[in-house]
Amino acid sequence: MFKKAFSVIVIIFSFITISEAKIILVTGASGDIGIAIVKNFITKGDFVICHYAHNKKDLEELQKKYPEQVSLISSDFNKPATIQSFWEALLKIKDKINVVINSAGIEEEDTSLEQIQKIMNINYLSPRLICDHAIKHFKEKRIDGIIINIGSRAAYRGLPEGYYTYADSKASLTRYTQSAARDNANRKISLYVVAPGPVEGKMFQGLRDDVKAQCLASMPTGQAVKVQEVVDIVDLLASGKVPSSTAGVFDLMGASWTH
Repeated sequence: MFKKAFSVIVIIFSFITISEAKIILVTGASGDIGIAIVKNFITKGDFVICHYAHNKKDLEELQKKYPEQVSLISSDFNKPATIQSFWEALLKIKDKINVVINSAGIEEEDTSLEQIQKIMNINYLSPRLICDHAIKHFKEKRIDGIIINIGSRAAYRGLPEGYYTYADSKASLTRYTQSAARDNANRKISLYVVAPGPVEGKMFQGLRDDVKAQCLASMPTGQAVKVQEVVDIVDLLASGKVPSSTAGVFDLMGASWTH
């Protein structure tokens, strides 16, 4: 009798766990922040669709280890016109998405018009179009959807010459997020921005030496933001536990900027 009762409890618990699992899209999943976010949601039993443009090796290893929880999809975000087909391909993997996390981005010098356009395409235009598709999807499926955009302190504080466009792109993404959040709050669709200062990892190390030095000198904490700090904030927002914070910008700036 005890064994039967225990079996029933296990089945019920398993059903609850499965029913609570979320379908999550993470763009830029091969980056330091992106892959850390992916690993976090895998441990929670969620299904994660991982977007990448390059460097898929680590994601392929994750997929082999968790074939029931990880799917990969590639797209060049420097070509915003392809986002429509990207979204259509995404829905062939899973026809219901609960959470979209835009962590795709580049922080490069804007030394030419071509480079300026590339930065805006990858950091703002493509993520913005993905948000548009996601909001439409949430409405059609009647999902209490969540969108989390990884912004930057640069949207407020700016960056030195050569990196103006990076700051511009993050400012544009932040303002879009807040506008869309206001328009969709009554539909239980939440949008947030996580805005870190310089984050430890490959992107930060790729900056000019003088810019890296200025960024670190600007942090009263004396250190760059840890990737896990970004993951922890994203985890909270994706949980759906703070819906009244929609349109909020969640700072990880080490007291280097207040607003």
